[in-house]
Amino acid sequence: MLPPLDATARTPLYSHRPEPPEPPTASELTDQAIAKYETDAKNGVSPSQLADDRAAIDKQVALEVQLKIYGLPGRGKTEREPTIEQLVDQYGKDILDRHPDLPAASRDTIEGAIGAYKKEATTWAPEDRGKVDAYIKNAMDGHGDDIQGAFEQLRDLRWTPGHFYDTNLAIAADYLRARWETQKSNNIVSGIMVDAYLDKKQAGEIPQNGPGPVSPYSELQKEYMHKGIDDQWDTLNWFEKSFLTDDSVTIGGLARAAFENDVS
Repeated sequence: MLPPLDATARTPLYSHRPEPPEPPTASELTDQAIAKYETDAKNGVSPSQLADDRAAIDKQVALEVQLKIYGLPGRGKTEREPTIEQLVDQYGKDILDRHPDLPAASRDTIEGAIGAYKKEATTWAPEDRGKVDAYIKNAMDGHGDDIQGAFEQLRDLRWTPGHFYDTNLAIAADYLRARWETQKSNNIVSGIMVDAYLDKKQAGEIPQNGPGPVSPYSELQKEYMHKGIDDQWDTLNWFEKSFLTDDSVTIGGLARAAFENDVS
C-alpha cells in the first residue's frame, strides 16, 4: 500500500530552476556570422551559401553599428563631431580589430558591409505621414498645452545621433515650432517667418544650426508647418484672435528674433 501524499511537502525535483542563458549581444552575433563565413569558405561550400553568409554579415554589421549609434546621448547645439560617417567608421574599425587575422577576402566582405551601412545611415528616411503624426501626438500628449515643451522634446530627440537623418522627426518638430511661433505672436507673424524660412531652405541657404545636418526641403514640410500655424490659431477664441491681430502685436512680433533653424 502506498503512503498517503502530503500536498504540503516540498519536492526536490524543481528546487532549483536554472536561469535561462543570456541572449547573445549584437557584437557576438556579428562575430558568429563572420566565423560561419570563414568556416564555410574553408570547407568549400556552394557559392549560394557563401552569398547567404555575406548577407548575414551585412545584416549583423549594420545592426551592431546601428545599436551603438542609437545608444548615444543627445548633443549640445554646437557639437558637430563625430559625424555619422565618422561613427560608422569608428564602430566598423572595432569589428575589424576583433578579427585581426582574417584573410583579405573576409576583410573585404566586412569593409563592404561597413560601407553599405554608412550609406544607409546617412540617407534621409522616406517621408511617412503616419510617423510624422505619431511624433506630434506623442509630444503633445506628454505636454498638453505646453507647445514649447512639446517642440523641445522633439528637438532634443532630433539632436541625438540616431535621429540625425530622421526626415519625419524633423517635419514633426518643424510643425511644433510653427505652432510655438504662432502662440508667441499671431498667425501673421508666424506665417511670414515660416515662408521666409522655407524660401531660404529651398534655396539651400539655411546654415547648420544644430549638431545634425539640415533636413531637405519638401512640400510635406511646408504643408505641416502651415498646418501648425492654422492648428494653433484655431485654438483661440474670437476675442483672443482680435487682440493678437492688433498692429502692435504684429509689429512687435516681427521685431522679435527671426525664425531660427533650431531643428532642421
